[in-house]
Amino acid sequence: MAILEAISAFDTSLLLEANTLFPSSTDAFWLAVTKTVTWIPLYVVLLARLFQHSDTHSTWLFRTALIIVGVLIWDQGAELFKHTIARPRPCHDVDGLRVLVHCSPYGFFSAHAANTFGLAFLTRNWLPKSWFPILLVLAIIQSFSRLHLGVHYPLDLLAGALFGAIVARLLQRLDRQFL
Repeated sequence: MAILEAISAFDTSLLLEANTLFPSSTDAFWLAVTKTVTWIPLYVVLLARLFQHSDTHSTWLFRTALIIVGVLIWDQGAELFKHTIARPRPCHDVDGLRVLVHCSPYGFFSAHAANTFGLAFLTRNWLPKSWFPILLVLAIIQSFSRLHLGVHYPLDLLAGALFGAIVARLLQRLDRQFL
């Protein structure tokens, strides 16, 4: 049990450091970064590039369907874990934390991290190689926004990123199986 307490204490101290890393003058930026609507232009461009780099129309449709399935699994998987594990978000437990948005009860694991990392890993082999580092950096930035806003612990983000990558790997296997 002491190991779990040590991990939890380390997780909390990392969160407190990250939460105050940037000044409050950057709050509007982090609030924009965390919103899905901010990323819609990127997703439109990503789908257009995917279309450009697909051999056939059916390949593009199948991969677009895999992305949709992935988003559903990443998002709903996070919700299932949140309510099953029921780990309170840090905004309910951590003193001295700056909280900038509404805070729902549970936070393990981050759907934001699962979706953004999952999308980066899923499309890794479908787009030009230059896209993967860009999508990875954007996933890191969006995940970090959750720390700055005070709604996730770092381990919530790590678990979400791992879940996203694992599901992406499974969906890539389906892609190879059928195309």
